[in-house]
Amino acid sequence: VLCRLSELEPHGSRKFHFHDGLHGYDIFLQRWGERVYAYRDSCPHLKLPLDYRRGHFLDHRRRHLMCAHHGALFRIDDGYCTYGPCKGRWLTPIRIALRGDEIVAD
Repeated sequence: VLCRLSELEPHGSRKFHFHDGLHGYDIFLQRWGERVYAYRDSCPHLKLPLDYRRGHFLDHRRRHLMCAHHGALFRIDDGYCTYGPCKGRWLTPIRIALRGDEIVAD
């Protein structure tokens, strides 16, 4: 279990250190209404974390995920980069499932 849906605000996010049995890396959850998306916290351009403050991933308009290092913008629902040096590339999705109020790594 990563966390509970009720622990995330409707447009809130949360960062975790995740270990898949072989490797450890940071991931983040981004809630968008009643949906939750999960991605590896690594920009496809320079492999740097996206958040400008720990656990903050949305641009100032709160419409896109944004890399704080160079301003690349990513769609929330699929991680596709629409603007910036990695335009046309994708964030790495993390499979999650919602079981009741619990968000679990799938």
